Amino acid sequence: MINMKFFKKHWWKSSYKLPVSFILFFVLAFFLIGEQLPALPTYLFGSGLSGDGPDKLHILDLSFPDAIHRPIAYILIGTVIWILFRIFTWPLAWIIGASLWALEQSFLTPLDQRPSISNILFFTFTFWIVLTLVPYFIYRAVDYKWGKKGKRNAILIAIAINLLLLGFFAYQIFYLHNSYSQQMLPTNTCPDRLVEEIGETPETSTTTVYWKNKTYQSSAEVYNFVKENCPGVMERIEKP
Repeated sequence: MINMKFFKKHWWKSSYKLPVSFILFFVLAFFLIGEQLPALPTYLFGSGLSGDGPDKLHILDLSFPDAIHRPIAYILIGTVIWILFRIFTWPLAWIIGASLWALEQSFLTPLDQRPSISNILFFTFTFWIVLTLVPYFIYRAVDYKWGKKGKRNAILIAIAINLLLLGFFAYQIFYLHNSYSQQMLPTNTCPDRLVEEIGETPETSTTTVYWKNKTYQSSAEVYNFVKENCPGVMERIEKP
């Protein structure tokens, strides 16, 4: 007979003690699903499928400062997710994890990179579900059916798939020179032009920097420096 008193008291507690090796599997799955697969269309079919530039840059196509923080972030996320799923039942663990991610995006992300509330909510209830729950249930199913050997094989398969795709991107970027990254403007430099294209919403507005016949990325720091120190450089265009 079901002990309802125990159930009511411990409804929030996970009955599955998630092994620590899940962190490694999660990082590999997160890198595959969140980093490598979304970048494939850009390098298979070319830049700007949507007409507004690269849809997703691979980590190998980023500058070192932009790239190095991602593996560190994946490990931190994986550790937090492991702790949550080990302590709480999976629905509660997912809700807490999604809330922490939404708070980080809303308050800790730099202003020039901070997504809108609508984008945060959309990502949370679509891609965040895939990025967190899919690795969890795959790992748990493998553990239940094959135990230690299954978990080891799952990690090895994830490593193999990631290495295969990593080799593809390295070939595209370093051998074929299919690089779609834009460089950052040197610090404290006045460009030839800084063009703001104003859309209906902040998400549809873009800022492009031109200097010595090259296009560069803009950031909040670049924008503020140009605004204060480079008269006659800034242009504003209303998008149709």
